[in-house]
Amino acid sequence: MALTPTLTLTLTLTLALALALALALADTPPMGEPPKYPDLDFGIHQFPGDALHKTLAHLREAGPVVETRFMNMPAYVITRYEPLLAAFRDGERFPPERIYQMMFEPICGRTFQTMTGRDHVIRRRLATPAFRANAVRKQDEDEIIALANELIDEFPSDGEVDFAQHFTQLFPFIIISRLLGIPRDAEREFHRWTQALLRFAEDHARALAANAELTTYLQPIVAARRAEPRNDIISDLVQAEVDGKRFTDDEVLSHVRLIFSAGAGTVHDAMGNLFYHLLLRPDLWGALKHNPSIRLGVVEELLRFETSVPVLPRTSAANPVEFEGTTIPPSSFVLFAIASANRDPDFFPDPHAFKLDRPPKPIMTTFGPGPRACPGMHLARKELALVLDVAVERLPNLKLLDPEAGRPVGAVMRGPEALPVGTG
Repeated sequence: MALTPTLTLTLTLTLALALALALALADTPPMGEPPKYPDLDFGIHQFPGDALHKTLAHLREAGPVVETRFMNMPAYVITRYEPLLAAFRDGERFPPERIYQMMFEPICGRTFQTMTGRDHVIRRRLATPAFRANAVRKQDEDEIIALANELIDEFPSDGEVDFAQHFTQLFPFIIISRLLGIPRDAEREFHRWTQALLRFAEDHARALAANAELTTYLQPIVAARRAEPRNDIISDLVQAEVDGKRFTDDEVLSHVRLIFSAGAGTVHDAMGNLFYHLLLRPDLWGALKHNPSIRLGVVEELLRFETSVPVLPRTSAANPVEFEGTTIPPSSFVLFAIASANRDPDFFPDPHAFKLDRPPKPIMTTFGPGPRACPGMHLARKELALVLDVAVERLPNLKLLDPEAGRPVGAVMRGPEALPVGTG
């Protein structure tokens, strides 16, 4: 059976983490007491549908930090809103670069996510313009709308389609290619290369070959943008300058890979989750048709209700860590349960309800608040909002044909593997 993108990326990340952490823990002392929930493993179990949220609600009631497992190793889950905000901002007790070095460096090379100190600050500032931190340009909006229409135009004529395969799992990879400035005739090839990169643990040789092809293709484009910049992301990366420093060509290539591996995967899951939950509620889909003003609220509520990264793995510092009354042994897995914090009843009344009129929180954990907050959050929100606009206008009678098949799955990365819909 072929692996779907969400399951493949989850397996890739967990295999990479298992190998890297096993090496990191080789010289650390025993982990201490066995976990309180030894049969609950967030690196193995898929938690389809409501299973994830019921499990997290149970853990949240047990305490702000609960011992479970991750890939058959002890892990500490942070379950509540306030403690998770504090953990995101605490780079000493929970150094974020270690997990990014495990997860992304084997795929992307060195990026600002894998660096520390001044190197991290400068490289992040160099990369930020490419992520459109302040706003998405009008040209980018036009590209997003045009691609959404193109993909809908390619739907089968019989009125039934797997919306995941033909839209949500394809759209983010192609739009990133367009925002990078990649020629249109290479878009599907780029999709193939990036899919192979995400499967590096499953098929290492194929990933290396794809990386070599991708690098060979991109090098002359990077050189051309240095000589003659255009209105695209690669030009942003090559032109950016902070304190007299610029990206090298290798760093530009690493950040292009990061945009694909981190950005496209999470957005295709978020997009799948968005359409699943809207189509699961036909009355809500109907309301979106007649009241466009509520669509942005729908996107925000979806990001709270069903985030595409529900349980973000990190590691604790190399010394014992005291946190919320729990002693966490050195270099342990610490799981940032974003999905649990986003349904913490102390901060979100009636948290398991999907509400359009929910007052926005000043800070939501979905994009990782703190110094490592996701720089692509603005682009992700804009993609979701514009794609929703196009789908509601073009497909007003869209119906979910098999709710069971469309249930989101996964704990590290979460989204539907299929979305069988009727378009007529």
